[in-house]
Amino acid sequence: MNVRAMRKTLCHLLIAIAATYPSMVCWSAEVYRTIDPTMADRTITLTGHDLSIEQLVQIARYGAKVAISPELRDGAADSFGLMLEAQAEGVPVYLFNRKPGSGREIVSLRGSPDSAEYNAELSRRYDGTSNAFRASSFGEEIADEEVGRAMLAVDLNNMRYLAASSAFVQGIADLLNRGVTPAVHWHGAIGEADFVPTGTLLAGYGFAYYKGIRMPASEALTKAGLERIKFEGADGNLVTTSALTAGFAALLVHDLRELIEWHDLIWSMDLTGMNGSIGPLTMPVQATRPFAWANYAAQRALDMLKGSYVFNGEYRVIQDPESLRATVWRDGGVWQAWARLRDSTLIQMNSTDHNPTVRPDVSPSDSWELATPQLMKYYVKGGKYSHGKHGYILSNSDWDPYPLLDDVEAFPVALVNLMVAVVQRMHRFEDTFFTVTDAQTVLKTRSGPGGVSGAGGGGGGGAIVDALWQELKPLANPIAPDGVTADKGVGDLDAVPVVKLMRLKHAMEISRAILAQDLLNAAFWMDIRKLERPDRTFGSAPNAVWTSYRELVPFRATDKGPPQESVEDVSVRFLETNVPDHFYNASSVVMPGGNDPKPPLAQTKAVTTN
Repeated sequence: MNVRAMRKTLCHLLIAIAATYPSMVCWSAEVYRTIDPTMADRTITLTGHDLSIEQLVQIARYGAKVAISPELRDGAADSFGLMLEAQAEGVPVYLFNRKPGSGREIVSLRGSPDSAEYNAELSRRYDGTSNAFRASSFGEEIADEEVGRAMLAVDLNNMRYLAASSAFVQGIADLLNRGVTPAVHWHGAIGEADFVPTGTLLAGYGFAYYKGIRMPASEALTKAGLERIKFEGADGNLVTTSALTAGFAALLVHDLRELIEWHDLIWSMDLTGMNGSIGPLTMPVQATRPFAWANYAAQRALDMLKGSYVFNGEYRVIQDPESLRATVWRDGGVWQAWARLRDSTLIQMNSTDHNPTVRPDVSPSDSWELATPQLMKYYVKGGKYSHGKHGYILSNSDWDPYPLLDDVEAFPVALVNLMVAVVQRMHRFEDTFFTVTDAQTVLKTRSGPGGVSGAGGGGGGGAIVDALWQELKPLANPIAPDGVTADKGVGDLDAVPVVKLMRLKHAMEISRAILAQDLLNAAFWMDIRKLERPDRTFGSAPNAVWTSYRELVPFRATDKGPPQESVEDVSVRFLETNVPDHFYNASSVVMPGGNDPKPPLAQTKAVTTN
């Protein structure tokens, strides 16, 4: 029986016993990967406007706790009060006192917030029997706890700009700090907002993971010492954010940077292995083609190679193969694509994509269009429910995940353009026309204990890298956007952001495997060059990687018997478990725009006064 058939049989079995064991359902994650909370003693304060990629990773992947800053808590409270005041003043608010989608002109809530009519409707809306405002999803779940935690962290950070009750805001922090993560499905959503299950879990519905075990949400809350919250005001609307997309993207931004840094280190090893020309990296060449990120890549490579024998006067060919010589420009393209993705993700993490937009303290005089009769319909004058604060509540299209998704899909294009050069430059090591050295002759004439072969075979690409390339190549193609006719055409666009992020993650993983093959080849050729002339030096960064890698994958065969793991698997694991910054300080060369960019502030007050 194959794996698919076994899984189907297991699902039928679980359905049969679901009444007895309700936490077991066939669509749970097959293997749920829990986090390693090595930073559980650290607390990160969320403000709503300056959450960094690194902080997000610490919360999501390493279990750092969160604290709510006064400005985040107060921002949510002000927006919450303005929403209640809008109801009292009769201001139409999408999803609150008007129905969703094609029902957007139909009144759904009447009476002031302290009236019996209002409270009866909210009780009906949130009493648990209605499916309104619950996150809808189906199919298998995202199997990584870190993705669910990243979603929660972004969701909480965005609450600064949303009309959330104090219980809702505090509830998200409690989920993160107590280790309760919602079960996150990703099939079937068109992606115009993720419809995140945060509120569903807070209200005690659906499923969640606690200590790696899937169970009903109410049970997970109880085990963590938490209680389900009672929704107030517009709390039920807060499913319509793209916090899953933003959190997932942030994790990938972090990992993709490490992927590029690994590429650059292995590229420097390739140059030493090829006895390559460093002319294309030098100032006169780079200064005459001032693409900032390619110039940055060149400076990094030169800095890594400083002290290497490739700068000495021994004979080397005037020009390397194009795949090695042109790497700098394609590497620059990948760095630039990464920087765009980083910047878009930072903005998405530190702003609001909710519909409607709630803006306390904004006045008709703050921008000319706000004083027009059309927009004055959405002006809240202020009163007892908003503690005197005025402002606007405006419907919008902020839930649309662009331009972030443009950058998600652009990255694999740049990555594939670089990786084809990686694959080709590996194969060039098979030809003495480029190496000007026969590796096998060197091994035979200078062989010591361990025989005449070395890890990496004869040096070169081999068949594995070509198979990996065939897997990677199609991932450069974007997913064509479609129009849809759901709900009378009100929601007539789709974006499927999580599908696109899954593809990006797959491209990253395949590229890492290709780089592992490149590492195996580069280390082999560094050994060959050292056997040729023992006095050769490689530069501190490539030498550090080579030395560390050889502790796991010795160049010569050992007497320990046959290996339990292939050198290919060990090489991939080396890249996965080692941080490139341990071998080369990533901040040694300053990035274009600086090493620590800040997202533009999502303004909560007037931007213009004309």
